[in-house]
Amino acid sequence: MRLANALLLACCCLLSLPTGAQAMLKVVTEDAPPFNFIVGQRLQGPAPRFVERLLRHAGLPFQHHVYPWARSMALASHQPNVLIYSLARTPAREAQFHWLGWLGAERVALYALASRRELHAGTLAEAGKLRIGISNQDVRGQWLREQGFAEVSANRHAGLDVADNMETNLRRLQLGWIDAVPLSEGSLQAYCRRELLDCRQFRQLLPLPLTMELYLAASLGTPPATLARLRHSYQALRRDGSFARAFRDYQ
Repeated sequence: MRLANALLLACCCLLSLPTGAQAMLKVVTEDAPPFNFIVGQRLQGPAPRFVERLLRHAGLPFQHHVYPWARSMALASHQPNVLIYSLARTPAREAQFHWLGWLGAERVALYALASRRELHAGTLAEAGKLRIGISNQDVRGQWLREQGFAEVSANRHAGLDVADNMETNLRRLQLGWIDAVPLSEGSLQAYCRRELLDCRQFRQLLPLPLTMELYLAASLGTPPATLARLRHSYQALRRDGSFARAFRDYQ
């Protein structure tokens, strides 16, 4: 009798569990103005504002995290139920993620200190003579590698010098440790505003034939039903003007 009662109690408990419970989504990004950035230990910018509105519209539980880009990429590449933004969409990455919605675009150029008048780079070949600061797992560094750029070494001053993020690269640029950084004009202006820098101390050295199309994406282990809700909410927020309002100063 006791066994039968215990089994009946267990069955009742199982039946009382909510059905269709959603797994907690881990939302990862980086500190990368102008779309997502940290001010006073708070994540700000149009992208996190829009992404959080989208998740609330979809009725999905989530936790937001800001990591170095390499860690965010590793989580989104290997764990289920991970959303990542603002992720550049490239042919090499196409099959590695579920692409949920476009967030913006950035045209990339090489920037140097205005005081470094001796630096010249009218072509990519000439830029190959420079020490260029890039971020780990960033598409700009991957693109430069595809153009034949190699990493610096003990025997090679010129090439790609890897750091954790672009903010570190800009500091290294100011110190003269590197010659140039690849980023957009919008990113540079946003860094200058946040760090209270005079942006006239930087100059564009060479525009690159690279435009980063930035997206919200999901890891491959994310359930189809979750993806469908996210895509539905993305389209709904595009239609009702929420997207345009969130990004009106950045498009």
